[in-house]
Order: sequence, then C-alpha cells, then structure tokens
Amino acid sequence: MLARVPLLAGLTILAIAIAIGSVVIGHGIRDRNKNDVITVTGSAKKRITSDYVVWDLSITSQQPSASDAAHELGGWTTSIRSFLTKEGVEPAELTVDPISTETVGSGTIRGYRLTRSFEIRSSRVRDIAAVAEHSSRLLAGGVPLSAEAPQYVYTKLPSLRPSLLAEATKDAQHRGQILVEATGAHLGGLRGVDVGVFQVTSPNSTEVEDYGVYDTSTLDKDVTAVVNVTFALK
Repeated sequence: MLARVPLLAGLTILAIAIAIGSVVIGHGIRDRNKNDVITVTGSAKKRITSDYVVWDLSITSQQPSASDAAHELGGWTTSIRSFLTKEGVEPAELTVDPISTETVGSGTIRGYRLTRSFEIRSSRVRDIAAVAEHSSRLLAGGVPLSAEAPQYVYTKLPSLRPSLLAEATKDAQHRGQILVEATGAHLGGLRGVDVGVFQVTSPNSTEVEDYGVYDTSTLDKDVTAVVNVTFALK
C-alpha cells in the first residue's frame, strides 16, 4: 500500500503537467492565430485642376550712377504696370516690392544695380496664365523682363484627402481578399493602417518621393494617396 503512494503521486504530477502543457499549447495556438496578419498596399488617384496661380517677375537696371539706374528702372516699371493693366490684372492681385539696391565693384564702386520685383497671386488661373504667355511683348518692346514660370496650386487638397484615403483603403481590402482567398483563407478585421504621404504630380507622372511631391509646373495634376493596411487572417 505504501509502495503505491509514490506511484500515485507521480501519476498525479504527470497528469497536472499534461494539463498545464495542453493549456500552454492551446494559448500558443490562439496567440499564433492572433499574429496571423497580412499587410497590403492600396492606392487611389484623382485628376484635379489647379485653382490658384502665383507668378513672379522682376526687372533690373545697372548703371554707373544710382540716379541713372533709378530713372531707367522707373521707365520699365511704368511699362510693366501698363502692360499688366491692359492684360486685365486687377490691383488686388498685384504686389510690387520696393526697389532693392546693391553696388557693383569690390572696394571701388563702379556702378549700381537696382531691382524691382512683382508678384501676381490670383484664383483666375487661366487668365493669369494667358498674361504670362503674352509677357514676351514686353521683351519685344525693349523691357528686359525676368519672369519665372507660373506656379499652379490646388488649395482644396485638405478636403480631398478623406475621400482619397477611403478609396485607397478599399483598394487595399480588395487586393487583400484576392490574395488571401487564393490560399483558401479569409480576410479578417482591420488591425492597423499606415498612411503614406500624398503625391501631387504632373499628369501620368511616375515620380515619387519619400516626403511627397508637389508639382507646381502644370495646370492639371494627379493626386495619389497610398496606405498600408494590416488585416487579420481567419
């Protein structure tokens, strides 16, 4: 009878160990299932038209004396103002900066360089684009205008972001379903979303930057949203 006590104790311990092991294994399987996920990239693109334009231009005169440079610059400034008015640029759209002055020469002043800058900001995008196209008339008239290319901007991007993100997420879900169902599994609930930067590019461009692209050279643009979505598997 006494000899059977150690045997019974050993069997009891073994049974407890098996039970504990089963619980641990069960939890391991459940934990593994919790970690069975798939991350899918989704994207959405929309073609938009810029609704704001910025156009910068300037004129510079260099003469031996400051007064001669100022006189020449004044005449050219009058010509530019007259041209812009005739082209339909409104006073509220035009900013004329004060004259900037610098001397020419090191040690001995050999002349003066005077510059005046102009900036046009407007929501009348196509009208201002036409003015920029016609600015060659100033050059033909002897005014040595220096002009930047117009910068085309889309001001409603914040309101566009939610719908694009929703479309990109649906695209990720659709791709995930195709991939998972091909293996006989099923797509589960959403586990996480990583939103990428928005890319604003010229139409049909493949340009992508880690910190985003914002093209201002074209009137029409493509706005692309990218998301990495993690789903559970079941």
